[in-house]
Amino acid sequence: MSHKFWGFIIVMMCLGEPAKAHPHVFVDARTGFIFGTDGLLEALHISWTYDEFTTLILFESLNLDPDGDGQLNDADRAAIIDGETKWSHTYKGDVYLEFAGQDYPLGRPEAAAVRLNGNQVEVSFDLPLLQPVRIDNAPVFLRLYDPFYYYAYSIVPPIAHANLPEDCQVQILSFEPSAAESTLQEKLAALGREDIPALENIGRLFSDEVQLTCG
Repeated sequence: MSHKFWGFIIVMMCLGEPAKAHPHVFVDARTGFIFGTDGLLEALHISWTYDEFTTLILFESLNLDPDGDGQLNDADRAAIIDGETKWSHTYKGDVYLEFAGQDYPLGRPEAAAVRLNGNQVEVSFDLPLLQPVRIDNAPVFLRLYDPFYYYAYSIVPPIAHANLPEDCQVQILSFEPSAAESTLQEKLAALGREDIPALENIGRLFSDEVQLTCG
């Protein structure tokens, strides 16, 4: 099972509802960069906080909180972690790191955790780089997006700033749609929930990005 598997369940449970089709899952994402003592970038820290409606669907589909006390127990957290971080070998987790103009390969989630943030499920994990890299002069771009635009990620500032090397800075560049992009978003919203957008990798067009610069 995977993040996308639960997305499919949500689509099926929402069929017939009048809400917009694309996107239909909304996520507040927080990001962080993890450096080693040698100054190399080793991993990313990612968290997803789902909207309240998606959280409700997750509770129903996974039968969470069976005793109704409003808390997640160990079994609940394990079920969410299994669904959200056990990715197939082809799934990239909607996380894309660009370095020197190329997609930089990432590993599988580690140190996953789950908590309730008010009435919303928050999933967090570390995502190691397959090969640590030194960030020097050239910026690194981190983007979170679903290529099919079923999920909409908004990158929000971290609650606490991570310990970055002294010469490094992080900036969130929020997506601001042009007139043409706004029109395209309206067309996507009019699609049926089961429809797949014709334009390949369309989620990339609407993605926020995080820029890391060092040196």
